[in-house]
Amino acid sequence: MNLYEYLSQGVKHFTLIDPDKSVDYLRIARYALEAGTDGILVGGSLGITASQMEKVVKDIKSVANVPVVLFPGSLSQLTDAADGVLFLSVLNSLDPYFIIGAQVHGAVLIAKHYPRLEVISTAYVIVGDGGAAGFVSMSKPIPYTRPDIATAYALAAGYIGFKALYLEAGSGASQPVPPDMVRAVRKAFPRVLIVGGGIRSSEVARSIAREGPNVIVTGTLAEESPEKLGEIVRAIKQR
Repeated sequence: MNLYEYLSQGVKHFTLIDPDKSVDYLRIARYALEAGTDGILVGGSLGITASQMEKVVKDIKSVANVPVVLFPGSLSQLTDAADGVLFLSVLNSLDPYFIIGAQVHGAVLIAKHYPRLEVISTAYVIVGDGGAAGFVSMSKPIPYTRPDIATAYALAAGYIGFKALYLEAGSGASQPVPPDMVRAVRKAFPRVLIVGGGIRSSEVARSIAREGPNVIVTGTLAEESPEKLGEIVRAIKQR
C-alpha cells in the first residue's frame, strides 16, 4: 500500500512535529506513537535547515512504525529519508511564489535529488487566524463563517487535479476549522481531506472527525501537552 492509499482509508490522526519549535522531538514522537497516532508530519514555517530536517526525520523513522511525511515550509525542508511529501500549493496566498513559484523549484529538486519520495499534490487552504503559515505565505485566510468560500476553493482544487486538500487554521490558532466548513468541503472534495490547527480537546477532535476528513492533525498540543494525545486519538477513532 502506498502512502496515498493509506491516507485515503478511514479517518486518521497525524502528529505534526516542527523541528524549529520542538527541541525534544523524539519525546513528542514517542508520546504520539504510544497514543496510537497514524502518522507523523515533519515541517514548519520558519528556521529549518536541510541538514536539520534530514536528521530529525531519520531520528523519528528510527522509532516510528507509521509513515513519516514531509510538510515543508520551504525548499530547504526536503529529504528522501521520509516516506513522502505533501507538495503544497497555498491557494489563497496573495503571492504567486507560494502558489506556483516555489513549486517549480521544488519539483526540480525532487526529480533530481529525491526521486524516491512519494509526492502528494496538496491544495493548502488557510482559514481563520492562519498562524505563522498564513503570515509567511502572505495569505488572505478564509473567515471561519464562510464555508461557501472554502467550498469554492475545494471545487477549484478538485477540478485542477490536486490529490489532497489541507484546511489549515494555523499553528496555535484561537479556534479550529469549524465542523460545518469541514462538512461543506468534504462534500465538494472527494479525495484526501486533511484538517489541522487549533484542535486542543477530544470534543473538538470528535466533532471534526464526524464530518469525514481523512486526516486530523495536531501540532501545538503535541508540543505543549503530548500526554493529551491519547485522548485526541481515541476521540477520532471512537467518533
